[in-house]
Amino acid sequence: MRKVILLSVCLLISTTAAIGGVADTVHNLSVTGPGTVKSQTEDRICIFCHTPHSAAPDSPLWNRRSGGGYIDYQSSTKDAEAGTMSSSSALCLSCHDGTIALGDMLNPGGATDLGNTFITGRALVGTDLSDDHPVSILYTPNLLPTDPDLVHPNNIDLPLTNNELHCSSCHDPHENIHSPFLHKSTLNGELCITCHIHSGTTWDWTGSSHATSNATPQAANPWSERKPEWVGQTVQENACMNCHMPHNAATPERLIKDQEENTCYLCHNGTVAQTDIQTEFQKFYNHPVEQTPSIGHDSSRVENPLTMTLHVECEDCHNPHASFSSPPMISFNPSNPLDTNHSTAPFINGSFAGVSGIDINGSLKSEADYEYEVCFKCHGVPGKSACDNQRCSTASGYNMIRQDGIYNLRDKVNSSNPALVSYHPIELNNPNNIGEVPSLRTDIPLDANTSQIYCSDCHSSNASPAAGGVGPAGPHGSTQEGILAQAYDFDPLNATSLSNELCFKCHDSGNLFQDQSFIHTEHVIGANAACINCHDPHGSASNPHLINFLTFSNVGGQVREITGAGSFAEPTWIDNGLHNGICWLNCHGEVHDGFDY
Repeated sequence: MRKVILLSVCLLISTTAAIGGVADTVHNLSVTGPGTVKSQTEDRICIFCHTPHSAAPDSPLWNRRSGGGYIDYQSSTKDAEAGTMSSSSALCLSCHDGTIALGDMLNPGGATDLGNTFITGRALVGTDLSDDHPVSILYTPNLLPTDPDLVHPNNIDLPLTNNELHCSSCHDPHENIHSPFLHKSTLNGELCITCHIHSGTTWDWTGSSHATSNATPQAANPWSERKPEWVGQTVQENACMNCHMPHNAATPERLIKDQEENTCYLCHNGTVAQTDIQTEFQKFYNHPVEQTPSIGHDSSRVENPLTMTLHVECEDCHNPHASFSSPPMISFNPSNPLDTNHSTAPFINGSFAGVSGIDINGSLKSEADYEYEVCFKCHGVPGKSACDNQRCSTASGYNMIRQDGIYNLRDKVNSSNPALVSYHPIELNNPNNIGEVPSLRTDIPLDANTSQIYCSDCHSSNASPAAGGVGPAGPHGSTQEGILAQAYDFDPLNATSLSNELCFKCHDSGNLFQDQSFIHTEHVIGANAACINCHDPHGSASNPHLINFLTFSNVGGQVREITGAGSFAEPTWIDNGLHNGICWLNCHGEVHDGFDY
């Protein structure tokens, strides 16, 4: 008898506590409820969910029928096995899937006036759960080998009934201390990081900009989809909710608030983040992140650059769980060469933290160490051209053909490539350059012997630090063709001394036009010949000094060709030592039949 009495007292205490909590919430559908949707006749609070008699077999004394026919959440990163949908998740969904009326109870009592009232608005989850956080799944240690970002279930202080994650793992239907009915607040990611801690070899979420930034909206509200009382004041406070929606997400996989780039633009349009990335992508020459759908793209780190279909999206270069602000990836500031606010080539900065890449040998890396490894994911895939099995847009647009026929950019800068004769110092400085680059400017912090440069020293926005500006760094978009930071002439025969500003960023035009190493004056100023005729800016498997003749191009229907001369079928330059060589070629109507320079 004592056991029965004690049990009754415990049940009474817990029931009274639950009633006390739920009475002041919209889950109180009785006449005393505070919400706008409630019964006008039923004064019992618990009856809408529970009944002491004729209850459903589901615990605890359930007074509702269960729905069904649900579409489960799916993504490339979901490895959990299905749990028991007939458990607590089904109980919540009996109202929130919108198929069963609020007053449609097994033991209805007096709430018949809600017999045709269904949940609507933001509380309506529906039967398609593919755009909602997965429920009714097994959360066990077996997940950890394939999902290392998950916290061990033994360390989670949320309800995991029978090792299953259900609606009640996040939501407490009886208390609304943390709206909407959450066990923990979403501010600063508190609820999310109870289970999810994203980290890598050299980074973790807690050090990222999205977890630490105190930026606030200066114009449009990037969190407008949430109720005001749920929203934090800063990027840091909104944390996971900057990008994700746990229910009814526009992009179901990984529960993204909108299409990928549009989610980024909510802040990176200059209204929250300091720089306006969206405007950069709207420039004529850009990385086409707004092309949708990007077939083969998977925004998680399971994407394999060696096998994926060519595409580019924001997360191919930036990991939003790792990225943080740091000095730009430039070798020097062209507006102020002595400015030290830049990273050290070729190391990545914080914006590339936690991003996969392809190393100089063509192998996959889960986390890139160097900027060029991220670029090689598209431009250096083994066995492919610079842009998959095709040329990149500028080279393709001009039908460019180089003498060496090599178009994979990794092969063009790989110092270990036995076919390569000369290359710009992206991966390593070329030891053959010693004493061979008299044109290198002396007022910049680069030297011909040891310095390396970034891809983004050349390929970057025309307003970026690489161009001497203060706009966003990196190759998002540019007014200059080829997504270049400064002017570079792609027309072989209409160049001027000023149309190759990009080259003169590092090379002294005064030195070049004094003809110290070659008669550049006669070619560039006298014949309007562009650098692109003779030099390949990435590398050459044909000659030293990046000499790799542009044997064919088509500029607005005008064909340009460089062919051989004399006994040479191919255009030929014979290196006779320091600042000395002989040309055998026909260059746009001018025959160089053994010209000795």
